[in-house]
Amino acid sequence: MTQAPWWRGVAALWQRLREPSLVRGLLLAQAALVTLLWLSLVAWLLADEISQSEMEKSIPAMQAVVMSAQALADQPEALARVLEQVDRWNRSGSEGAQDEDLLPNGMVMWRGPQRLFASAGLAEALLGPHPPGLHTLEHAGDSWLVLTVQGQGAAAGEQTSLSFVYPHSVMALMVSLEGRGLLVLPLLVSLPLLLLPAWLSVRWALRPWRRLSEEVARRGAQDLEPFVAPSKAQELRPLVSALNRLLAQLREARARERRFVADAAHELRTPLTALNVYAESLRELSGEPQSQALLAGMLRSSERAVRLVNQLLALMRSEAEAQGALQRLDLAQLVPEVLAELAPLARLRQVVLDCEAPESPLWLMARPEGLHALFANLVENAIKYGPQAGTVRLRLWREPGCLRATVADQGPGIAPEWRQAVLSRFTRLPGQAQPGSGLGLAIADSVMQAQGGSLQLDDAPGGGLLVLLCWPDGAEPAALSDGAGAAR
Repeated sequence: MTQAPWWRGVAALWQRLREPSLVRGLLLAQAALVTLLWLSLVAWLLADEISQSEMEKSIPAMQAVVMSAQALADQPEALARVLEQVDRWNRSGSEGAQDEDLLPNGMVMWRGPQRLFASAGLAEALLGPHPPGLHTLEHAGDSWLVLTVQGQGAAAGEQTSLSFVYPHSVMALMVSLEGRGLLVLPLLVSLPLLLLPAWLSVRWALRPWRRLSEEVARRGAQDLEPFVAPSKAQELRPLVSALNRLLAQLREARARERRFVADAAHELRTPLTALNVYAESLRELSGEPQSQALLAGMLRSSERAVRLVNQLLALMRSEAEAQGALQRLDLAQLVPEVLAELAPLARLRQVVLDCEAPESPLWLMARPEGLHALFANLVENAIKYGPQAGTVRLRLWREPGCLRATVADQGPGIAPEWRQAVLSRFTRLPGQAQPGSGLGLAIADSVMQAQGGSLQLDDAPGGGLLVLLCWPDGAEPAALSDGAGAAR
């Protein structure tokens, strides 16, 4: 069943909320801390509100009520009205707010064995009579404070006592004491208003981490220079130090790899060249057809080996020259020079080299070795993998925000599922008939990345491979990672 657009949006939002977030965690931690501190303050105020010293402040008023009750002993109706007013005052508090029905305050008055008054809603176990002073009662899982004042001067067994009953448990305090709304309401109002300042403060505190993340994202695969901490924050220094240690290890490993490849290529080139010379000499001396065929195969293999060694040496030289000075180059002039160098190979295969470029210069800040190797690789690949007597077309032009170039051949092309893979070193298509080392497109792609541009592979009009190059205006050239040699 197809989901509605709004449901997909809700699902995407829920998925995003489920993902761990440092900002959200810090924000919730701040909110929880504020809530905890506020509730602790409320609990302290509530506990202080019912402390013994506070309750004992009611004793003079209670004594006055007892004296009034003794004076109105012969006027029961007037006494009842007075006690009702006192009970209303006790249950309402100074602000006039009524107590909660579930855990009400209460008042009880006794004269000897006779109960003169009891607040409505109090449990029978709380009605007393109670001994003088402040004490605690437990009833039905709740704790109650009872303050009792006893009248003076009455005959034994006829003394008047007045008891105020208050709920003592924490939950009861939260819902029954005077002014509870004024204590909880500020928390409910201020907590949502604190979320925005808290979020802004967390975002501000995490700015160095964001700057470091942006710096890492800007780095190319070949840029292994140490990071500079964007802030003096001590929490960020261990991360920057760990990244720099990792980059140092990568630089050392890459340097060892380059030294090994260069040394191996140098060591192999001399014996391979000698082997090629010996095979040529044997072919000239031998007249047997079978020997001629074997020697021809040996020559082809040795030529491929020599070609690969030369490519590896050129690759190492290009990396060594990657830190060379940038120059202002005219692409419309450089590309015809590369085509002139490859003209003998094109004539050998009867391939037409067609270049379409504007008469005006196409200026570009780059390293000439890299650009020369880039077009030499692409054009030589197009000649090799295109058909005999085919055409290789180059087009150069500038459009707003970008300098572009394309190289198109009429060969078999590259299937879409292989186009990303062939940009890696030593990757060749299955069943490829033409000899090669799998370095050409990888070198071209790395040169474009180092020049701040991009390389894409597509289908050429009418069949074949189309290589699209783009140098955005203002792109910063980086250190070239790979350079010369031509092989798909």
